[in-house]
Amino acid sequence: MSIRVLVCCKETIVGAGMAALLDRQPDIAIVGYTTCRESAAAAADASPDILVIVAPTLTAETKRELSALAALTKVILIAKAENAPHFIDALCLGVRAVLSPNTSADELMHVLRTVSAGGAVIMPAVARQNLDRLPDRPPSALATSVAAALTPRETEVIVLLTQGKSNAEISEKLSISTATVRSHVHHLLRKLGVGTRAQAVAVAYETGLISAIGRNSKTAEHGSSAR
Repeated sequence: MSIRVLVCCKETIVGAGMAALLDRQPDIAIVGYTTCRESAAAAADASPDILVIVAPTLTAETKRELSALAALTKVILIAKAENAPHFIDALCLGVRAVLSPNTSADELMHVLRTVSAGGAVIMPAVARQNLDRLPDRPPSALATSVAAALTPRETEVIVLLTQGKSNAEISEKLSISTATVRSHVHHLLRKLGVGTRAQAVAVAYETGLISAIGRNSKTAEHGSSAR
């Protein structure tokens, strides 16, 4: 069965070119391309499996539009890596994957198939590096309590999720089954009070959970060495 994709781009010629590129794939069916202004109506009309949005500016208005679009279908955002602080906002709004304009055609196809199959959050390495350079946020009360409530395995899984790892990659990294990974992810979503992996990653950065995990790890290491 083909993956139905709608391309949304401010520049019509760029959107048409991307649509033509994707349409060459046997398992991808382009249902059209549209401007960002008309994307909501087009998505409601075409009912795509995935909406690819090319580099929108995340103003208050476009954030509302992204939230509405994410409620209609799975959204992949293509934006410049230097906009990394906005990636967190996008993930909180329900965007499933964030990619760089420098993403190769093969990687884009892989992301489309991965998101279609499991909705994994994916982020280019350069974007993750920029996120890591954001000012270290003091852990919030939520982050501190959640960090304390996570099992050691759940802690490993949330860290790998923030690195954009898929279930299969986490399974290989931790030498556990994908079913076990899914179970850990389910528990993480419940403890964080979110509905998607992408939102879990956003909350982990936004609340300082990653910082809390890092501090807990250093404290544990210090205590172990002291003994």
